[in-house]
Amino acid sequence: MLLLQATNIEKNYADRLIVKVPQLQIYDGDRIGLVGKNGEGKTTLLKILYGELEPDSGHIHRFETGAYIPQLEIIENKKENKFDDHKWHVRGSDFLSGGEQTRKKIAAAFASGTKLIFADEPTSHLDVQRVHQFEKEMLSFNGAFVIISHDRALLDHVCTSIWEVESGDVHIYEGNYSDYVIQKERKNQRHQFEYEQYIKEKDRLTAAKQEKSQHAKSLRKAPKRMGNSEARLHKRSVGQKKAKLDKIGKSIQSRIDQLEKIEKPKTVTDINFDLTEFPMIHSRMAVSFDKLNVNVGDRLLISNFTASIKPGAKIAITGANGAGKSTLLKTIVQRREGVRIAKPAQVGFFYQQLENLHEDRTILENVMQTSQYEETFIRTVLARLLIKRDDVYKPIYKLSGGERVKTALAKVFLGHYNILLLDEPTNFLDLPTKEALQEVLREYPGTILFVTHDRYLIQQLASDVLHISDGRAILKKRNIDDRKDKSPATNEEEISLLSINMKLSEVISKLGEVSDEHEKVALEEEFSELSKKKQNM
Repeated sequence: MLLLQATNIEKNYADRLIVKVPQLQIYDGDRIGLVGKNGEGKTTLLKILYGELEPDSGHIHRFETGAYIPQLEIIENKKENKFDDHKWHVRGSDFLSGGEQTRKKIAAAFASGTKLIFADEPTSHLDVQRVHQFEKEMLSFNGAFVIISHDRALLDHVCTSIWEVESGDVHIYEGNYSDYVIQKERKNQRHQFEYEQYIKEKDRLTAAKQEKSQHAKSLRKAPKRMGNSEARLHKRSVGQKKAKLDKIGKSIQSRIDQLEKIEKPKTVTDINFDLTEFPMIHSRMAVSFDKLNVNVGDRLLISNFTASIKPGAKIAITGANGAGKSTLLKTIVQRREGVRIAKPAQVGFFYQQLENLHEDRTILENVMQTSQYEETFIRTVLARLLIKRDDVYKPIYKLSGGERVKTALAKVFLGHYNILLLDEPTNFLDLPTKEALQEVLREYPGTILFVTHDRYLIQQLASDVLHISDGRAILKKRNIDDRKDKSPATNEEEISLLSINMKLSEVISKLGEVSDEHEKVALEEEFSELSKKKQNM
């Protein structure tokens, strides 16, 4: 049953096109994830579909009154000096935690009896248990929903299609977020292949044109010893040949002009930390705890905690809101009784207040101030976090919340530190930036302790988990079964993957040379099958 149809929707802010959509439909039972970089127009599109915002042009036919779960506008109540179980001021409400206010909005949406729910970052302020509860509610919901989320695990668990907002357009992919990533990668591979073929053909035609031009220039004038009649014949012959060559050259130029121009695909530079510049820890333990007690005022959060963390470990700190996760990080930074840090250790601390940034300095100046790395490498890392080109010269006071978070993170893990303490590092980051951050942190050669509710970040990064619950902290190796998205390959799998990569290279090479259409179709089918096998592995 059709619940909503949008036709020729367009929305502009000032002279910038935000959304331009020829047609979208939502049917009963659709589970749609709305993704894209921050600022691409996801929330604008969601509000237009729900009816909170009017498009500049186009029509929306709603066959069901929807419910809307908005993204909370929250300001921290800094009067209460807490590092866990924050109280927040939500505009238009009493003092409530972000999680409590979000649960109220979610409950109201489900209680409305609607068959269509629009949700904008509904899990941003929920701990892991409440995210699981929300997932169950969405999976059992008898209707359709469109959800904006930066939680990859959530999008994998509840969505059956992904709408990507990019440069005003909406691209639709069937399946969950992981399926979207695979399809997007295939699309990028195809783009790369088509670009290489375009450049190859353009170079071939350009070389052919230059060859004809050189040939025309090499045609000699009549030798002086020739008689007048012979000279006239020679001149006529040369003129005819030059005209023919010019005609061929113009024909080739016409073919060059008629080639469908294909833009060069964007490439990503690998991140490789220079270990000669990195201050390695050669002690057996980077951080250790000996009968540590963690308190906030008279409240005991963690009791009698003893454990050791090796250099290079990446520790996810988990637990419910208010368990003591952020307070533990602060306890480590302050090196309180019961905390021991290796003597050569330098500790970098990222926390949401972002007090490590100088407002009047640029992004690049802020990061370089405490970094031992060269500007080129710093700019490479910033580019991976989607801070590119002249954006590095923006002063901090002009940045959005997401840009400030990315800058503060870059300043910490590019600083002269070998132990990083990160408090909810992926908050306020969109999915592309989250995934780039995961790669950077994975390559980081030092020790990382990070507080997070992001299940996918834990899967991709953590070697160990420090879980805090009911006043106890337990450190344990991460269960290999949790690593569903990154299980280690066997030797046999690695060999198979290598053979597939070699075969892919061979097929791509043949595609660049083949002229027979039937053979070309067969090779393209083989390319597609090999790509599928590679992605499945």
